[in-house]
Amino acid sequence: MQQAISYRDRDGFVLLNNKVLRRYVAFSYADRYDQLMRSGLYQKLVSEGLLIPHREISLDEDEKQKFYVKLEPEYIPFVSLPYEWTAEQWKEVAITLLNINSICIKHGMILKDGTPFNLTFYKGRCVFFDTLSFDVYQEGEPWKAYRQFCEMILGPLALMFYKDPAWGKMMQSHINGWPLSFISSHLPLRTWFNPVLLVHIHWHASVKNKGKKLVSSEIFHSEKLLVLWDMICQSIKHWKIRSHSPVWSNYYAATILSDTYLSSKNEILSQWFATTTFSQVIDMGSNDGFFSILAAGYAKRVLSIESDHDCVQNLRTEIRNRQLGNIETILADIVMPTPATGWENEERFSLLHRLDGDMLLLLAVIHHLCIGANIPMAFVAKLAARLTSRYTIVEFVPRSDPKVVEILINREDIFADYSEETFTYCFGRYFTLLKVANCATTERKLYLWEKLQSEV
Repeated sequence: MQQAISYRDRDGFVLLNNKVLRRYVAFSYADRYDQLMRSGLYQKLVSEGLLIPHREISLDEDEKQKFYVKLEPEYIPFVSLPYEWTAEQWKEVAITLLNINSICIKHGMILKDGTPFNLTFYKGRCVFFDTLSFDVYQEGEPWKAYRQFCEMILGPLALMFYKDPAWGKMMQSHINGWPLSFISSHLPLRTWFNPVLLVHIHWHASVKNKGKKLVSSEIFHSEKLLVLWDMICQSIKHWKIRSHSPVWSNYYAATILSDTYLSSKNEILSQWFATTTFSQVIDMGSNDGFFSILAAGYAKRVLSIESDHDCVQNLRTEIRNRQLGNIETILADIVMPTPATGWENEERFSLLHRLDGDMLLLLAVIHHLCIGANIPMAFVAKLAARLTSRYTIVEFVPRSDPKVVEILINREDIFADYSEETFTYCFGRYFTLLKVANCATTERKLYLWEKLQSEV
């Protein structure tokens, strides 16, 4: 009955079946669950948008002997994973978890886990979703999740800000984090002069015996823990990251991608969005999210996927400034999408497994896939059919386009089959062509396709 997605918790587990989520709470967690609900902690966290709400539902007769209660949490349509976040999102996760802990202490509880996998981004903000991660706090006891927090959140976060944001992506092959000695050895010398990193990474890494009581229990007094967490938060808030990729974040201001082209493309897409019915958009290769934001005005939800860290962060800034709650960003490369990993490759689902839309946008990306990454057009069409249940809009960029010429400058042109004819044939195997429109001042064309019923 238990699934790999929650096998680590002995106090209960989650079952996910066809978008129906159930959380079973074991009798061993009964007292802690009651304190969570009766102390006011649950209501406080939910009211501040920090915890996913749930409702209790009736147990079946055969379940009553095994479980204390059964919950139906609010369903999160898309759960992004830590290695699909920008460095700023990691910062938000760290601060959110510590803030939740501070609220917990005031209600006689504390988080028993310090993993980033208990949080995600939903409706435009960071949210915690593991209802069974709350433990009763005993005055003077250490925070049991302290080392896990340092190995899985604080350490990776420091590597991203003090070395390179790419460290976050590398965590997909180390879902339990890195040993503190490894993290310490890869941080630059200047981090030894940061009091938070000196104590919680470098000095912490020097402690070999995890079972040894390091300091007096007085240091773990609730008031001192609050001060400790606040110091970490204040330090993290001042960490700054340098921009690494001005090319892609300036894409629409360069060469042929002029205001006229952009205006024409915007007008065409607005008309098509207004005359079609869809709920969830997948914007693949979204760049700075210009068209993700446009689609958000017509869709219930937009999943904006981009491999460039700075582009994703720029979009997140724009989302925050506009207070858009229906766009979720995903830092990922569709050529090398996030794989399934963990126990039996079922503990953490792959990106393709989690994607589900009824409108797919492939705008100004097909030449990057077919020529830049040498992906056959037939493969691209097949993937498009997999990702959308109804529509896809593709921008075909011809071989004569300056961007294609630019890609081919320093490589052999082996792409004789890259043509509009090949494109329409491959996509025609899975879709019916509804509309075609030319983008002003360019030879680019937009194609609106509807999935064949045989493929639905």
